[in-house]
Amino acid sequence: MTPQDQQQQNIQSVGGNTVREQDKIMLVLSYLGILSLIPMLTVKDSDFVKWHAKQGLVLGIAFFVISLVINFIPVIGQIISCLLFVGYVVAVVMGITKSLKGERWPIPVISDLAGKI
Repeated sequence: MTPQDQQQQNIQSVGGNTVREQDKIMLVLSYLGILSLIPMLTVKDSDFVKWHAKQGLVLGIAFFVISLVINFIPVIGQIISCLLFVGYVVAVVMGITKSLKGERWPIPVISDLAGKI
């Protein structure tokens, strides 16, 4: 197997975007809260990874800020915060899954804010 064949084997092409083997771990880190800074600051050659890192960072910050504010409301705030956490986990899992498939999944308000970074 030639090096070119091996490189082609390490690249998945799905939906027009390519997911390189070395980018997979960075795509997972992109949606893990503050860890999204790692791919944002270290990956220089992939706009796809940067896009997901920005979206994951904004998602994590938005979840943190909203849950912090909501937790000041007695009882109902904690219930809403738990539901918000479930929604956050679902969004993280969907983001990781879509990114590993080579898709960009714009989360409605989050991706607009991430585009401004």
